[in-house]
Amino acid sequence: MAGLYNTNFTTLPLAMDVASLRNEVYAHNIANAETPGYKRREVSFEDSFKKALAGDELRLKTSRVRHIPNYPVSLDGVEPDLTRIKNTVITNDGNNVDIDKEMAALSANTLRYQTLTRLMDLNIVRYNIVLKGTR
Repeated sequence: MAGLYNTNFTTLPLAMDVASLRNEVYAHNIANAETPGYKRREVSFEDSFKKALAGDELRLKTSRVRHIPNYPVSLDGVEPDLTRIKNTVITNDGNNVDIDKEMAALSANTLRYQTLTRLMDLNIVRYNIVLKGTR
């Protein structure tokens, strides 16, 4: 293990929250697929998340591999961005929801959420093993 603190306990819950928000947005888009003039929404998150994780210029440098790294990476300013897509039109009534794409995206995102949940569960199990072994 890289150190005493595992960044998965800060990054996984945030990623799970974003996946949950995406599921809500996809469901909302699907529900409004027949609504005239409705513009689909989407959640963007990855760019701000990558920037926060890549912010190494402010992190402490270590001279030895066995030094404890300075975790956690601050994710305080990382928020998902919810935007309404206005520059496309799919139907004559001004609606831009492609229900097939939304259903596929919802399925893929549901699998992503389930994977994140499983990873979080495995991290908790691993820490429980470590804690029980130190008693």
